[in-house]
Amino acid sequence: MAPVKDVVSVIEKVKTQKGVKLEHAVIDGANHFFDGKVDELMVSVDEYLNMRLGTTEEAA
Repeated sequence: MAPVKDVVSVIEKVKTQKGVKLEHAVIDGANHFFDGKVDELMVSVDEYLNMRLGTTEEAA
């Protein structure tokens, strides 16, 4: 795992590259395996996928 400040630094550098779109979220208290945080992880992933791919309701 990397400290949040280091991750944000890398994301900001990569964002400046043409055509690159990055999103990130921090799940407080999560470890490498997301022990006890899987539900929060799934919510975050669902939100991201809905944003990027659209919900099934929007696709209909």
